[in-house]
Amino acid sequence: MRSQFCSSILALPALSLLAGLAVAAESYTPPRTEFGVPDLQAVWTYQTRTGLERPDVYEGALEVDEATMMEKMMSTPQYIAALEAVGAEAPGPDNVGAYNGFWITPGDTLAFMNGMYRTSLIVDPVDGKIPWTEEGEAIRRAQRGSLPMGVGESDGPEGRTLSDRCLVSFSSTAPFMSSLYNNNVRIVQSPTHVVLLAEMAHDARIVPIDQDFQELPYAQWLGRSVGYYDGDTLVVVTRDFHPWQVAKERLISENITLTERFTRVADDKLHYSFTVEDPELYTQPWTGEMPMYTGAELYEYACHEGNYSMRAILAGARTAEVDPSTPEQ
Repeated sequence: MRSQFCSSILALPALSLLAGLAVAAESYTPPRTEFGVPDLQAVWTYQTRTGLERPDVYEGALEVDEATMMEKMMSTPQYIAALEAVGAEAPGPDNVGAYNGFWITPGDTLAFMNGMYRTSLIVDPVDGKIPWTEEGEAIRRAQRGSLPMGVGESDGPEGRTLSDRCLVSFSSTAPFMSSLYNNNVRIVQSPTHVVLLAEMAHDARIVPIDQDFQELPYAQWLGRSVGYYDGDTLVVVTRDFHPWQVAKERLISENITLTERFTRVADDKLHYSFTVEDPELYTQPWTGEMPMYTGAELYEYACHEGNYSMRAILAGARTAEVDPSTPEQ
């Protein structure tokens, strides 16, 4: 579907784009905390209709103007209608349906960076594609498939998948990437730590500032992070993710080093970038970036309160046990 959000102009080299980011940052002086670092504290939303990789229909172009975007990109109602056509509000004999359009907040536009609209989050390599090694994709599939995420059995709630049980989210929060909804993060700073609190599923990375990685006898759920300030930019480096996070996240691998950069470029805007390094999977480190905006609210992710599907799944399984002719869903 993302291939329809398209146009083409000449792509700019990644170094030029990073230089543009630096110019934008230099024209704005961010507020400071009482302990002297750039104040990034707010709830930031990162919803965007720009995908991670660049569809081939863009012919390599990273940026389009507003007129081209409006001409080529689905409107949000069209986007939701397309989702509903394949299940969001269209249950049938072979389709039990999913979320209706009320819940879907994918963003109204492509990511807006340096005066243009972005066709992919990836800016390096310049083709906007993940630079897989020859065996990288197969290795990544094996990493995900070999780790316990739940078996999908319905003898009881403990047999359902971790996402069915509201224990993990299906959205990406390391790095942050837009999904169907709940694309919000709260940043909290102290002199010694930064907290990155994702709305879904209220996961928090606790980042010590100006400290070394600690050797621990266990795997932390969101990996081990350290941070530092590079001028007005907060840099967070994370590695050693928990195996279940490796299974859940699209981009988190067993040997990844994830480097994220948060730069406030306006009162209501951050530039966020991330670099992924894993020589086993990728031929080179690669980088994506997008804007984040203030103005969002962060609500409790109270998944269980409305999790009627769990009751329905288990009730359906009990019905099927009584009447084997009941269709499987």
